[in-house]
Amino acid sequence: MKNETSQLLDFVTSELSKAGFTITPDINRVEGLDFLITAPTGKTSELQLRNIKVKEEESIKIQKLDYGQIAPHRFLGLVTVIEDAPRAFYIIPSATFTKADNVIFFEQPMDMMPHLSHWEIKIFTAAIPKLAQYEISNFYKVS
Repeated sequence: MKNETSQLLDFVTSELSKAGFTITPDINRVEGLDFLITAPTGKTSELQLRNIKVKEEESIKIQKLDYGQIAPHRFLGLVTVIEDAPRAFYIIPSATFTKADNVIFFEQPMDMMPHLSHWEIKIFTAAIPKLAQYEISNFYKVS
């Protein structure tokens, strides 16, 4: 059996390649960047990849310092994992975090300790229809 990281990467690579995208690791190790995604048009986007084990976790936290800058070409890739297998891949634009809806997306500023400031994404059954707008198939349409 493959380890969890390679299983996630295989899943993401497969999902992106269905539309002709390529994914390459960030060799420069830019803060908050794991991969570069290149569209068939040649447009390149930046991706930080995260996963959530749906039956074990209710949310994930993204440290602002770790994520880096909010930019139109920067995305968070979120893979939901159910029963040890990747099931869905969402590509969330970084700008989404600047407009927290306090239902799925939350901003947790820590004025006294800014290094602890983070965004949070909560996953629950009623959130799935809203998350659907970030499914990988919708990313194909805008890239």
